[in-house]
Amino acid sequence: MTNDQNTADAARAENDNTGKLAGTGAGVIAGAQLGTVLLPIPIVGTFSGALVGGLIGNKIGKRFGRAILNKMDICSDQPSSGSKANLANELQRLTDLRDAGVLTDDEFKAAKAKLLGL
Repeated sequence: MTNDQNTADAARAENDNTGKLAGTGAGVIAGAQLGTVLLPIPIVGTFSGALVGGLIGNKIGKRFGRAILNKMDICSDQPSSGSKANLANELQRLTDLRDAGVLTDDEFKAAKAKLLGL
């Protein structure tokens, strides 16, 4: 296996883990809210919902989160940490401009797509 292939495999594994973690977090939050409503027993409903939501979110995040990250090519190109920081800073700046009302949602989406090369 070449060094480039090892790097690409490591990036895919990192994308898997990131997708799973993001999905788990979102699933826990959504599941806890749903469980509280469906099982109005103190703590039990919230915990049960969070557990189920986390498990489902983990699977969804692994499948779709990985695909999104691979599509964005964030990890597979292995840019220097400086360029990753610049990308993150620029995304944050665009978000701040949108939140402040300087950019419309459409302008924000277009600027983000251009920044990410989509």
